[in-house]
Amino acid sequence: MFRNFQIFFLTLIVAFFAGIAVSEAVETPHIVIDGKTGSIISQYRANDRWHPASLTKLMTAYVTFRAIANGEIEEGSPVVISTAATKQPPSRMGYKKGVSLRIDTALKIIIIKSANDVSLALAEAVAGNLKAFVDRMNSEAKRLGLANTSFVNSNGLHDVRQVSSARDMALLSAKILTEFPQYAYMFEAVAIETPVRKHFSYNLLLERFPGTTGLKTGFVCAAGYNLAVSAERNGQQLIAIVLGRSSQTDRAVAAARLLTESFGKQGTGSVFLPVLRGAPPVNMRPILCTQEARAARYDPTPGNAVIKSEFLKPRAKSDKILSVRSGGVDASASSAFLNRQFASIRSVPVPEPKPNYDAKLGKIILPAIGSQETGDLAVPTQRPR
Repeated sequence: MFRNFQIFFLTLIVAFFAGIAVSEAVETPHIVIDGKTGSIISQYRANDRWHPASLTKLMTAYVTFRAIANGEIEEGSPVVISTAATKQPPSRMGYKKGVSLRIDTALKIIIIKSANDVSLALAEAVAGNLKAFVDRMNSEAKRLGLANTSFVNSNGLHDVRQVSSARDMALLSAKILTEFPQYAYMFEAVAIETPVRKHFSYNLLLERFPGTTGLKTGFVCAAGYNLAVSAERNGQQLIAIVLGRSSQTDRAVAAARLLTESFGKQGTGSVFLPVLRGAPPVNMRPILCTQEARAARYDPTPGNAVIKSEFLKPRAKSDKILSVRSGGVDASASSAFLNRQFASIRSVPVPEPKPNYDAKLGKIILPAIGSQETGDLAVPTQRPR
């Protein structure tokens, strides 16, 4: 009985402090910037490091866009699903090993469906292997001035070393939209459609906040619910980043509120100016991924979400749905991918021919050139195995 009382008392303590943590998490890191000028309109703890979850795929897309622009690959180059890709946990498409996709198809899938298997395969297709691709991600992060960002994978699956910040993600989002406007249609799409089903984007603002133009969502227990979203009104383009929210609907409402309050305002400073290293990330798992927390939150399927908020409209169905299919490859693979394939072929051991052993003579007969014997080698003690 005393043991049961101890457990009950500890539960009350945990619940009490979890309640405090949840209330504090209401104001988790965020930033709103003017996407064209980089001026900062609103920010809170914007330089704190945070686990980015699938916001990571914004950098995966950016590195791929640059590889296309540099002529390393083409939109029709192949992405081949590897053994490692098939072992990635959800979210994923579930393609079998050896299935080929186009580069642009893979980009649509990682941006809209946020598939972890395709994200890894895309990294391998661009750079030959994941390590080489991650090196590119971190090189781009350094070049862009993402002071609080470090990547260890291409899909955002949790790793304590994988961190970013609201400010860094806003800067990266601005670079994507300004440098590669030809791919805006991928971020604006509300779903991809395969021969089997539709996969809707988890960016709930796309059909519920007028003017929304992208970008990406992310969730792992340690990070909470993250969102990078862009929207345009009256010629002004804003980018909002919210991190560590408690649910899909919470991050959508928080971002919609920030955007609503920021339109028409002029910012100060610039997201492009250097910043210092921020505070270490908070692990949201004990707050958001308990059984009680999961049961309490409203996480609907994206296409059917009903959100009551003054900052969001009822869903207005969009026809921006992109069709995706496997195959369709019509360009050569990247040289890095081909080098990896050739290396794997060269590494296959080639069996050496067995020596021609003459049991009666007790020796190995060496091969002859023309009609001349090249010699022989006596083996007096044992037969070769």
